[in-house]
Amino acid sequence: MRAIVNIILIVLIAVIGYNYFFGSSEEKSDSQEIVDQVKDLGKSIGSLITSEKQKMEEGKYDGLFDKVEGIFRTLERQLGANDSDQKEELQDLERDKKALEREVRDAEEHEVSPEKKNELEEKLQELLEKTERLLDKNNEE
Repeated sequence: MRAIVNIILIVLIAVIGYNYFFGSSEEKSDSQEIVDQVKDLGKSIGSLITSEKQKMEEGKYDGLFDKVEGIFRTLERQLGANDSDQKEELQDLERDKKALEREVRDAEEHEVSPEKKNELEEKLQELLEKTERLLDKNNEE
């Protein structure tokens, strides 16, 4: 089945190409119209892919910061009155999260280099690891 589709496509391209270069004036104009439509289709597909990619990148961190915030609230409830070191560590993590949120928001508003995006992802991963360590430390006690 796949071979048949490929053969049909090759034949269509060959006929359109032949008509485009060697056909009568009517065949040339028809072929030119087909070529123009294919170009437009290619441009439309390209712009669709670009816009979808941008939408995905813009929404990439939306739920992640909410989840981290939820973990912080859970930790806050679990920490006892005598856990001042862990509470202080949690406050530091919250400050780091807010700073990272501002950086991500700025990066979304302005075009940033791939290196900067990688740096933000590394910072986010580091924040998650620190949060997990604090959560594990709290669960051990």
